[in-house]
Amino acid sequence: MSRIRLTLATALVGMAALTACSSGGDGSAPADGTQKKKEDKPAAAPRPITEELSQAHLSQALLGDGETLPGWTLHDDKSVTDGQYCNGTKGADSAPAGWLRGSDASYEYNGSTIDMTHIHICLFKTAEDAHRQYVAWKGTETSKQQSPKVPVGDENTLVVNPGLSEDSVYGYVRSGKVNIRVRTEGGTAGDPSGTQAVLAATLKRLQELQEGKAATVTAPDEQAAARQ
Repeated sequence: MSRIRLTLATALVGMAALTACSSGGDGSAPADGTQKKKEDKPAAAPRPITEELSQAHLSQALLGDGETLPGWTLHDDKSVTDGQYCNGTKGADSAPAGWLRGSDASYEYNGSTIDMTHIHICLFKTAEDAHRQYVAWKGTETSKQQSPKVPVGDENTLVVNPGLSEDSVYGYVRSGKVNIRVRTEGGTAGDPSGTQAVLAATLKRLQELQEGKAATVTAPDEQAAARQ
């Protein structure tokens, strides 16, 4: 009788061990009984502008009323840019090599043209063509140039009070084969963050359009994100 009891007890112990192994998997479950979540993969960085975007795309990328920083509104309509205005050479009266098309817009502050912002988008055939004009655009005043706190694109520079200007910030970005220039003239108080927010928003809108999406990014969005 005792031998039967011993055999039954041994069988029960074996069954309990098998049950524990099957329910615990590898036996490394957390003490609180919860399962570990898989780590979220970081979002893929937007790819550079590589497509030959249409004139309509360039125009849509320009910020409209309600998409600029507070107080700024469109001054007249968005325009098709003549090639010479995408040429970084001073006094140039012709389009630079490799230029395809461009679009621009101007903005006034609180209904006044005393302070103005101007955005130019210039599309080129190749990234090399765009790079040459980016370098020419940003100039050689290295003492006035600074890198943004949150840079965008392949190349990104801010120039505070270029030349003999006062209370102005010029910003430049190149992404693939597109250049964007933002000139903020007045109302900056030496703070380039607003110019950078406009640059970043314009580029990200181009990237949205390149992906077949609507242009939704705004300058306030970018300024708020940079402050976090």
